[in-house]
Amino acid sequence: MLEHSPLVWAEISVTDMNRAVAFYQTHFDLTFKHEVMNDMEMSIAETANIGDPSFALLKHDMMVPSRDGSTVYLHLSLTLNDKVNEIKAAGVEILLPPMPIKEGECGYIAIFVDSEGNKVGLWSQGL
Repeated sequence: MLEHSPLVWAEISVTDMNRAVAFYQTHFDLTFKHEVMNDMEMSIAETANIGDPSFALLKHDMMVPSRDGSTVYLHLSLTLNDKVNEIKAAGVEILLPPMPIKEGECGYIAIFVDSEGNKVGLWSQGL
C-alpha cells in the first residue's frame, strides 16, 4: 500500500488554448498560469497551495483531444447535480449524469465533453 496519494499531475489535451481556457474559466471559475516549455503550450490550473496536485491544459503535436482512453476526474464543486445542470444548460454534452459510487459511500461522478472534445470526469463527495 502506498503511503502517499499517487496522483500528482494530469494533462488535458487541447487544440485551441484560448477556447479551452475560456471553457474551464466560464464553467468552473478556474484561473490558469500560462507557460511554454520546449514546444509545449500549457495553461496550468492554479491552486492556493503550490504543492497540491493539479492539471494543465496542454497543446502539443503529440497530444490529441479524445473521448477515448483514460478519464481524468476533477473535483471542482462541492456537489454535482447543480454543476452538471448548469453546464448542460450551457450546451455542454453530458455523457454520464451524476451517479453514486458504492451508493455514495465513495462520492459521486459525472462525465462531460469539454470544448476540445475530451471526455472529462467530475467527482464530488456530495450529490
